[in-house]
Amino acid sequence: MRNRLIAAAAGIVAATALALAPVAAADAHDYLVGSDPSADSTVTTALTSVTLTFNDRVLDLSGNGSTNLLTVTGPGSATRHFETGCAKVADAKLSAPVALGPSGTYTVTYQIVSADGHTVSSSYPFTYQAPAGAAAAGGTEKSPCGAQASATSAATATGSGGAASAPPAATASTPQPTTAASNGADLGLVIGIAIAIVVLAVIGVVIVLLTARRRPPTASEAAGTGERED
Repeated sequence: MRNRLIAAAAGIVAATALALAPVAAADAHDYLVGSDPSADSTVTTALTSVTLTFNDRVLDLSGNGSTNLLTVTGPGSATRHFETGCAKVADAKLSAPVALGPSGTYTVTYQIVSADGHTVSSSYPFTYQAPAGAAAAGGTEKSPCGAQASATSAATATGSGGAASAPPAATASTPQPTTAASNGADLGLVIGIAIAIVVLAVIGVVIVLLTARRRPPTASEAAGTGERED
């Protein structure tokens, strides 16, 4: 009986862990795990694109990349844009073509819809040392994708880690990522399913224990009992 109780307890613990695992996963925001160029790095060759890599897939709710933003501004305190096209999503990667201007510090600013449907935004700097003979792009006052963003429009930079934060303030010409409206309902559904799994596991264990108690002793068990009585 003791072994049955231990097995039953282990079954409940395992069922609870399996049931709650999706809940933990559903509440995790994407975070930056790599970038090219990387934060605080110095680029000495002509840069044609910026690519960000996250720990999980980036959602493209619009189908054309407009729900995610990636801008490159500078140099220094200037806010001219040097991305030459809209951001594109490829699973866990977000990238945009760029043509940098003169040497100086540039700021990469991003805003994505993470796999859990929440908006994540941050920024980081890198230094560009233009190679000899490289043509300096003039940049544009606004992003070619219509995003009127600057280094200060994103959340406070936290380095290459990219912490989750509130999205940049909306402007008339700033496309804003659309958070999945059903995210809260989906999380509630997952929690409800988890509770149901645990309850069913407990019921199953109780049935097994009750059945074991009612089971008549086998011939070997009866013989063993008789021998102990002698």
